[in-house]
Amino acid sequence: MQQPQPSFDHLSTLSVGLMERYAQSGDVLVALRWVLPEILQCINAQAGSLFLLQANTQDLHCKVCVGPVDITGIKVPITSGLVGQAYRERQGLLIADAQQHASHHSAVDNQTGFVTRSILTVPIVFGDQCFGCLQAINRLDEQGDICTFEEVHLSAFQQLATMLGIALQNVDLAGQLVHDALIKKDLKSAEEAQSSLFPGLSSFPFIAGQVIPARNLSGDFVDYFTVGDHIVFCQGDVAGKGIPAALTVARCLALFRLFAKAGLPPEQIAHNINHELFELASRSEMSAGFVTFLVGCFDPNTRQVTFVNCGHGDVLLVHANQTVEHMGALLPPLGVVASDTLNFQTHSWHLPKQMARMYVFTDGILEANANGKELGLQGVTALAKAVVHLPVEQALTKIMGLFQQARLQTTDDATLMIVGE
Repeated sequence: MQQPQPSFDHLSTLSVGLMERYAQSGDVLVALRWVLPEILQCINAQAGSLFLLQANTQDLHCKVCVGPVDITGIKVPITSGLVGQAYRERQGLLIADAQQHASHHSAVDNQTGFVTRSILTVPIVFGDQCFGCLQAINRLDEQGDICTFEEVHLSAFQQLATMLGIALQNVDLAGQLVHDALIKKDLKSAEEAQSSLFPGLSSFPFIAGQVIPARNLSGDFVDYFTVGDHIVFCQGDVAGKGIPAALTVARCLALFRLFAKAGLPPEQIAHNINHELFELASRSEMSAGFVTFLVGCFDPNTRQVTFVNCGHGDVLLVHANQTVEHMGALLPPLGVVASDTLNFQTHSWHLPKQMARMYVFTDGILEANANGKELGLQGVTALAKAVVHLPVEQALTKIMGLFQQARLQTTDDATLMIVGE
Protein backbone atom coordinates (compact mmCIF):
# COMPACT_ATOMS: atom_id res chain seq x y z
CA MET A 1 0.00 0.00 0.00
CA GLN A 2 1.42 3.39 -1.01
CA GLN A 3 1.91 6.02 1.66
CA PRO A 4 -0.21 9.11 0.78
CA GLN A 5 1.63 12.36 0.21
CA PRO A 6 1.43 14.94 2.99
CA SER A 7 -1.31 17.53 2.44
CA PHE A 8 -0.62 21.23 1.95
CA ASP A 9 -2.21 21.91 5.35
CA HIS A 10 0.13 19.46 7.02
CA LEU A 11 3.17 21.03 5.32
CA SER A 12 2.03 24.45 6.51
CA THR A 13 1.57 23.10 10.04
CA LEU A 14 5.12 21.74 10.06
CA SER A 15 6.51 25.02 8.74
CA VAL A 16 4.64 27.08 11.31
CA GLY A 17 5.62 24.69 14.09
CA LEU A 18 9.28 24.92 13.14
CA MET A 19 9.21 28.75 13.15
CA GLU A 20 7.35 28.83 16.48
CA ARG A 21 9.94 26.62 18.14
CA TYR A 22 12.74 28.69 16.67
CA ALA A 23 11.11 31.87 17.98
CA GLN A 24 10.66 30.36 21.45
CA SER A 25 14.15 28.92 21.79
CA GLY A 26 16.23 31.21 19.59
CA ASP A 27 18.06 28.05 18.49
CA VAL A 28 17.38 26.67 15.02
CA LEU A 29 18.68 23.21 16.03
CA VAL A 30 15.99 22.91 18.68
CA ALA A 31 13.39 23.53 15.98
CA LEU A 32 15.04 21.13 13.54
CA ARG A 33 15.20 18.36 16.16
CA TRP A 34 11.43 18.69 16.48
CA VAL A 35 10.65 18.81 12.77
CA LEU A 36 12.82 15.91 11.53
CA PRO A 37 10.87 13.14 13.31
CA GLU A 38 7.65 14.73 12.03
CA ILE A 39 9.02 14.64 8.48
CA LEU A 40 10.13 11.02 8.77
CA GLN A 41 6.75 10.02 10.14
CA CYS A 42 5.11 11.49 7.03
CA ILE A 43 6.90 8.94 4.83
CA ASN A 44 7.10 6.18 7.45
CA ALA A 45 10.91 6.06 7.50
CA GLN A 46 12.90 4.09 10.07
CA ALA A 47 15.71 6.63 10.33
CA GLY A 48 16.82 9.92 8.91
CA SER A 49 19.26 12.77 9.15
CA LEU A 50 19.58 16.42 8.32
CA PHE A 51 22.82 17.70 6.79
CA LEU A 52 23.54 21.43 6.60
CA LEU A 53 26.36 23.15 4.77
CA GLN A 54 28.92 24.37 7.26
CA ALA A 55 29.75 28.06 6.84
CA ASN A 56 33.03 28.80 5.03
CA THR A 57 33.62 25.10 4.26
CA GLN A 58 32.80 22.57 1.56
CA ASP A 59 31.43 20.07 4.09
CA LEU A 60 27.90 18.98 4.91
CA HIS A 61 27.53 18.40 8.64
CA CYS A 62 24.92 16.09 10.14
CA LYS A 63 23.13 18.39 12.58
CA VAL A 64 20.13 16.23 13.50
CA CYS A 65 19.71 12.47 13.40
CA VAL A 66 16.75 10.21 14.19
CA GLY A 67 16.90 6.42 14.38
CA PRO A 68 18.80 3.47 15.86
CA VAL A 69 22.22 4.92 14.99
CA ASP A 70 23.28 8.46 15.89
CA ILE A 71 25.57 9.96 13.24
CA THR A 72 25.20 13.55 14.49
CA GLY A 73 28.41 15.46 13.82
CA ILE A 74 29.58 13.40 10.85
CA LYS A 75 31.01 15.47 8.00
CA VAL A 76 30.50 14.62 4.35
CA PRO A 77 32.36 16.59 1.65
CA ILE A 78 30.03 17.94 -1.03
CA THR A 79 32.16 16.04 -3.53
CA SER A 80 31.27 12.58 -2.20
CA GLY A 81 28.43 10.32 -1.14
CA LEU A 82 24.73 10.43 -1.89
CA VAL A 83 24.38 13.55 0.24
CA GLY A 84 27.11 15.31 -1.74
CA GLN A 85 25.58 14.21 -5.05
CA ALA A 86 22.12 15.49 -4.14
CA TYR A 87 23.62 18.76 -2.95
CA ARG A 88 25.69 19.28 -6.11
CA GLU A 89 22.99 18.28 -8.59
CA ARG A 90 20.06 19.85 -6.69
CA GLN A 91 18.15 16.64 -7.45
CA GLY A 92 16.44 14.08 -5.22
CA LEU A 93 17.80 10.52 -5.25
CA LEU A 94 15.92 7.27 -4.63
CA ILE A 95 18.21 4.31 -4.01
CA ALA A 96 16.19 1.07 -3.85
CA ASP A 97 19.13 -1.10 -2.70
CA ALA A 98 21.84 0.86 -0.92
CA GLN A 99 24.06 -2.20 -0.53
CA GLN A 100 24.51 -2.35 -4.29
CA HIS A 101 25.12 1.39 -4.80
CA ALA A 102 28.70 2.63 -5.14
CA SER A 103 28.04 6.01 -3.49
CA HIS A 104 26.64 4.54 -0.28
CA HIS A 105 29.00 4.76 2.67
CA SER A 106 28.80 1.31 4.27
CA ALA A 107 31.32 2.08 7.03
CA VAL A 108 28.61 3.14 9.50
CA ASP A 109 26.61 -0.03 8.78
CA ASN A 110 29.70 -2.16 9.30
CA GLN A 111 30.50 -0.47 12.61
CA THR A 112 26.98 -0.49 14.06
CA GLY A 113 25.30 -3.50 12.53
CA PHE A 114 22.51 -1.29 11.20
CA VAL A 115 21.39 -2.39 7.73
CA THR A 116 20.64 0.35 5.24
CA ARG A 117 18.42 -0.90 2.46
CA SER A 118 16.55 1.90 0.79
CA ILE A 119 17.52 5.60 0.91
CA LEU A 120 15.90 8.88 -0.06
CA THR A 121 18.21 11.90 -0.32
CA VAL A 122 16.89 15.32 -1.31
CA PRO A 123 18.45 18.81 -1.33
CA ILE A 124 16.97 21.57 0.82
CA VAL A 125 16.69 24.41 -1.65
CA PHE A 126 15.20 27.87 -1.62
CA GLY A 127 15.73 29.92 -4.76
CA ASP A 128 19.41 29.76 -5.66
CA GLN A 129 20.46 28.74 -2.17
CA CYS A 130 20.96 25.14 -1.07
CA PHE A 131 21.07 24.81 2.72
CA GLY A 132 21.95 21.09 2.75
CA CYS A 133 20.16 17.75 2.39
CA LEU A 134 17.53 15.57 4.03
CA GLN A 135 18.07 11.83 4.08
CA ALA A 136 15.55 9.11 4.98
CA ILE A 137 16.49 5.44 5.46
CA ASN A 138 14.39 2.26 5.24
CA ARG A 139 10.67 2.63 4.76
CA LEU A 140 8.54 0.64 7.21
CA ASP A 141 5.27 -0.97 6.22
CA GLU A 142 2.17 -1.20 8.40
CA GLN A 143 3.60 -4.26 10.17
CA GLY A 144 6.89 -2.48 10.90
CA ASP A 145 8.88 -4.48 8.39
CA ILE A 146 11.50 -2.82 6.19
CA CYS A 147 10.43 -2.28 2.60
CA THR A 148 11.46 -0.10 -0.32
CA PHE A 149 10.78 3.56 -0.91
CA GLU A 150 8.92 4.38 -4.10
CA GLU A 151 8.63 7.44 -6.35
CA VAL A 152 5.60 8.67 -4.43
CA HIS A 153 7.70 8.79 -1.28
CA LEU A 154 10.50 10.65 -3.07
CA SER A 155 7.96 13.19 -4.30
CA ALA A 156 6.57 13.64 -0.79
CA PHE A 157 10.07 13.91 0.68
CA GLN A 158 10.98 16.60 -1.84
CA GLN A 159 7.88 18.57 -0.88
CA LEU A 160 8.89 18.32 2.76
CA ALA A 161 12.42 19.46 1.87
CA THR A 162 10.94 22.43 -0.01
CA MET A 163 8.93 23.32 3.10
CA LEU A 164 12.08 23.04 5.18
CA GLY A 165 13.96 25.26 2.71
CA ILE A 166 11.31 27.95 3.06
CA ALA A 167 11.43 27.64 6.83
CA LEU A 168 15.24 27.83 6.92
CA GLN A 169 15.13 30.89 4.69
CA ASN A 170 12.69 32.44 7.16
CA VAL A 171 15.07 31.55 9.97
CA ASP A 172 17.87 33.28 8.08
CA LEU A 173 15.69 36.32 7.53
CA ALA A 174 14.61 36.38 11.16
CA GLY A 175 18.24 36.16 12.24
CA GLN A 176 19.16 38.96 9.87
CA LEU A 177 16.32 41.10 11.19
CA VAL A 178 17.57 40.60 14.74
CA HIS A 179 21.09 41.39 13.60
CA ASP A 180 19.89 44.49 11.73
CA ALA A 181 17.84 45.58 14.73
CA LEU A 182 20.91 45.32 16.95
CA ILE A 183 22.93 47.31 14.42
CA LYS A 184 20.19 49.93 14.26
CA LYS A 185 20.13 50.08 18.05
CA ASP A 186 23.91 50.50 18.14
CA LEU A 187 23.74 53.15 15.40
CA LYS A 188 21.02 55.00 17.29
CA SER A 189 23.15 54.96 20.42
CA ALA A 190 26.17 56.12 18.43
CA GLU A 191 24.09 58.85 16.80
CA GLU A 192 22.91 60.10 20.19
CA ALA A 193 26.44 59.94 21.57
CA GLN A 194 27.83 61.88 18.61
CA SER A 195 25.09 64.51 18.85
CA SER A 196 26.07 65.10 22.46
CA LEU A 197 29.58 66.00 21.28
CA PHE A 198 28.31 69.02 19.36
CA PRO A 199 27.32 72.26 21.17
CA GLY A 200 23.73 73.43 21.37
CA LEU A 201 22.46 76.27 19.21
CA SER A 202 21.95 78.74 22.04
CA SER A 203 25.21 78.14 23.90
CA PHE A 204 26.87 81.52 23.20
CA PRO A 205 25.75 84.95 21.93
CA PHE A 206 28.69 85.41 19.55
CA ILE A 207 28.80 82.07 17.78
CA ALA A 208 26.44 79.37 16.52
CA GLY A 209 27.02 76.12 14.66
CA GLN A 210 25.05 73.12 13.51
CA VAL A 211 25.69 69.75 11.85
CA ILE A 212 22.99 68.03 9.77
CA PRO A 213 24.20 64.47 9.05
CA ALA A 214 23.39 62.97 5.67
CA ARG A 215 23.14 59.56 7.38
CA ASN A 216 23.05 58.27 10.94
CA LEU A 217 26.60 59.33 11.72
CA SER A 218 28.34 62.46 10.53
CA GLY A 219 31.86 62.92 9.22
CA ASP A 220 31.48 66.67 9.87
CA PHE A 221 31.97 68.24 13.27
CA VAL A 222 31.82 71.60 15.00
CA ASP A 223 32.69 72.67 18.53
CA TYR A 224 33.15 75.87 20.54
CA PHE A 225 33.48 76.92 24.17
CA THR A 226 35.05 79.66 26.29
CA VAL A 227 38.60 79.65 27.56
CA GLY A 228 39.10 82.67 29.76
CA ASP A 229 37.79 85.71 27.89
CA HIS A 230 38.00 84.02 24.48
CA ILE A 231 35.74 81.73 22.54
CA VAL A 232 37.67 78.92 20.85
CA PHE A 233 36.06 77.07 17.98
CA CYS A 234 36.68 74.49 15.30
CA GLN A 235 34.98 72.92 12.32
CA GLY A 236 36.08 69.87 10.34
CA ASP A 237 35.17 67.39 7.66
CA VAL A 238 36.58 63.86 7.81
CA ALA A 239 37.22 62.04 4.54
CA GLY A 240 35.04 58.93 4.31
CA LYS A 241 31.71 57.90 5.76
CA GLY A 242 30.12 55.82 8.48
CA ILE A 243 31.66 54.47 11.66
CA PRO A 244 35.37 54.99 10.71
CA ALA A 245 34.68 58.66 9.97
CA ALA A 246 32.66 59.03 13.18
CA LEU A 247 35.55 57.60 15.22
CA THR A 248 37.91 60.14 13.65
CA VAL A 249 35.40 62.89 14.47
CA ALA A 250 35.45 61.82 18.12
CA ARG A 251 39.25 61.71 18.12
CA CYS A 252 39.55 65.19 16.59
CA LEU A 253 37.07 66.71 19.04
CA ALA A 254 38.82 65.11 22.01
CA LEU A 255 42.20 66.45 20.85
CA PHE A 256 40.75 69.89 20.13
CA ARG A 257 39.28 70.16 23.62
CA LEU A 258 42.46 68.87 25.24
CA PHE A 259 44.72 71.40 23.53
CA ALA A 260 42.26 74.31 23.57
CA LYS A 261 41.56 73.97 27.30
CA ALA A 262 45.31 73.92 27.87
CA GLY A 263 45.31 77.49 26.54
CA LEU A 264 47.18 76.78 23.29
CA PRO A 265 46.70 79.24 20.39
CA PRO A 266 44.99 78.10 17.16
CA GLU A 267 48.24 77.48 15.27
CA GLN A 268 49.57 75.21 18.03
CA ILE A 269 46.27 73.34 18.29
CA ALA A 270 46.34 72.68 14.53
CA HIS A 271 49.99 71.62 14.72
CA ASN A 272 49.37 69.16 17.55
CA ILE A 273 46.23 67.55 16.10
CA ASN A 274 47.93 67.18 12.71
CA HIS A 275 50.89 65.51 14.45
CA GLU A 276 48.59 63.02 16.20
CA LEU A 277 46.67 62.11 13.04
CA PHE A 278 49.82 61.84 10.92
CA GLU A 279 51.47 59.60 13.53
CA LEU A 280 48.35 57.45 13.74
CA ALA A 281 48.40 56.91 9.97
CA SER A 282 52.10 56.04 10.11
CA ARG A 283 51.66 53.50 12.92
CA SER A 284 48.78 51.74 11.22
CA GLU A 285 50.71 51.54 7.93
CA MET A 286 47.65 52.86 6.13
CA SER A 287 45.93 56.16 5.57
CA ALA A 288 43.49 56.99 8.35
CA GLY A 289 41.78 59.52 6.06
CA PHE A 290 42.53 63.22 5.98
CA VAL A 291 40.54 65.89 7.81
CA THR A 292 39.82 69.38 6.50
CA PHE A 293 39.94 71.57 9.59
CA LEU A 294 39.57 75.16 10.71
CA VAL A 295 40.40 76.23 14.24
CA GLY A 296 40.25 79.72 15.70
CA CYS A 297 39.50 81.98 18.63
CA PHE A 298 37.35 85.07 18.99
CA ASP A 299 37.92 87.87 21.52
CA PRO A 300 34.56 89.59 22.22
CA ASN A 301 36.40 92.56 23.74
CA THR A 302 38.70 93.40 20.82
CA ARG A 303 36.34 91.83 18.25
CA GLN A 304 39.33 90.08 16.73
CA VAL A 305 39.06 86.57 15.28
CA THR A 306 42.20 84.57 14.58
CA PHE A 307 42.09 81.27 12.72
CA VAL A 308 44.08 78.57 10.92
CA ASN A 309 42.59 76.93 7.84
CA CYS A 310 43.86 73.44 7.03
CA GLY A 311 42.36 72.48 3.68
CA HIS A 312 38.86 73.56 4.72
CA GLY A 313 37.98 75.67 1.69
CA ASP A 314 36.85 79.27 1.53
CA VAL A 315 35.76 81.17 4.61
CA LEU A 316 33.52 84.21 4.21
CA LEU A 317 33.62 87.59 5.97
CA VAL A 318 30.27 89.25 5.36
CA HIS A 319 29.86 92.90 6.30
CA ALA A 320 26.59 94.55 7.25
CA ASN A 321 26.88 96.73 4.15
CA GLN A 322 26.76 93.52 2.03
CA THR A 323 30.43 93.60 1.03
CA VAL A 324 32.13 90.21 1.24
CA GLU A 325 35.69 88.97 1.69
CA HIS A 326 36.81 85.39 1.45
CA MET A 327 39.94 83.51 2.45
CA GLY A 328 41.00 80.10 1.15
CA ALA A 329 43.00 77.42 2.91
CA LEU A 330 46.68 78.13 3.47
CA LEU A 331 47.56 74.62 4.64
CA PRO A 332 46.83 71.03 3.56
CA PRO A 333 44.24 68.94 5.44
CA LEU A 334 45.27 67.35 8.72
CA GLY A 335 46.95 63.96 8.66
CA VAL A 336 48.57 64.34 5.22
CA VAL A 337 51.93 66.02 5.90
CA ALA A 338 54.15 65.91 9.00
CA SER A 339 53.67 68.93 11.25
CA ASP A 340 57.38 69.78 11.42
CA THR A 341 57.43 70.49 7.68
CA LEU A 342 54.50 72.95 7.80
CA ASN A 343 54.13 76.60 8.75
CA PHE A 344 50.84 76.86 10.62
CA GLN A 345 50.15 80.41 9.61
CA THR A 346 47.21 82.25 11.17
CA HIS A 347 44.91 84.81 9.62
CA SER A 348 42.95 87.51 11.45
CA TRP A 349 39.78 89.45 10.79
CA HIS A 350 38.18 92.26 12.73
CA LEU A 351 34.48 91.72 13.43
CA PRO A 352 33.01 95.06 14.59
CA LYS A 353 29.84 94.68 16.64
CA GLN A 354 26.84 94.12 14.35
CA MET A 355 29.03 95.05 11.38
CA ALA A 356 30.71 91.82 10.22
CA ARG A 357 30.43 88.06 10.57
CA MET A 358 32.54 85.07 9.69
CA TYR A 359 30.90 82.09 7.92
CA VAL A 360 32.57 78.66 7.98
CA PHE A 361 30.96 75.75 6.13
CA THR A 362 31.63 72.27 4.73
CA ASP A 363 31.21 70.79 1.26
CA GLY A 364 27.68 69.68 2.09
CA ILE A 365 26.65 73.36 2.13
CA LEU A 366 28.75 74.37 -0.87
CA GLU A 367 27.55 71.50 -3.05
CA ALA A 368 23.90 71.68 -1.99
CA ASN A 369 21.33 71.60 -4.78
CA ALA A 370 18.57 74.19 -5.16
CA ASN A 371 16.12 73.66 -8.02
CA GLY A 372 18.62 71.54 -9.94
CA LYS A 373 21.49 73.99 -9.55
CA GLU A 374 24.49 73.66 -7.24
CA LEU A 375 24.67 76.39 -4.60
CA GLY A 376 28.40 77.06 -4.91
CA LEU A 377 30.31 79.88 -3.25
CA GLN A 378 28.11 82.48 -4.90
CA GLY A 379 24.96 80.87 -3.52
CA VAL A 380 26.40 80.55 -0.01
CA THR A 381 27.39 84.21 -0.16
CA ALA A 382 23.85 85.16 -1.18
CA LEU A 383 22.42 83.20 1.76
CA ALA A 384 24.83 84.92 4.16
CA LYS A 385 23.83 88.35 2.83
CA ALA A 386 20.15 87.50 3.18
CA VAL A 387 20.43 86.85 6.93
CA VAL A 388 22.94 89.53 7.83
CA HIS A 389 20.27 91.49 9.73
CA LEU A 390 19.28 88.53 11.97
CA PRO A 391 20.91 87.56 15.28
CA VAL A 392 23.57 84.88 14.85
CA GLU A 393 21.47 81.98 16.13
CA GLN A 394 18.46 82.99 14.02
CA ALA A 395 20.66 83.44 10.97
CA LEU A 396 22.01 79.92 11.38
CA THR A 397 18.53 78.46 11.93
CA LYS A 398 17.22 80.26 8.85
CA ILE A 399 19.89 78.81 6.56
CA MET A 400 19.97 75.29 8.01
CA GLY A 401 16.17 75.21 7.99
CA LEU A 402 16.36 75.16 4.19
CA PHE A 403 17.90 71.66 4.42
CA GLN A 404 15.34 70.45 6.94
CA GLN A 405 12.56 71.75 4.67
CA ALA A 406 14.23 70.04 1.65
CA ARG A 407 14.47 73.37 -0.17
CA LEU A 408 18.20 72.68 -0.23
CA GLN A 409 19.29 69.08 -0.81
CA THR A 410 22.65 67.43 -0.39
CA THR A 411 24.06 63.91 -0.28
CA ASP A 412 26.79 65.02 2.13
CA ASP A 413 26.81 66.17 5.74
CA ALA A 414 25.90 69.86 5.97
CA THR A 415 27.67 71.99 8.57
CA LEU A 416 27.64 75.74 9.12
CA MET A 417 29.19 77.95 11.79
CA ILE A 418 28.76 81.71 12.15
CA VAL A 419 31.07 83.85 14.28
CA GLY A 420 30.25 87.47 15.11
CA GLU A 421 27.27 89.38 16.39
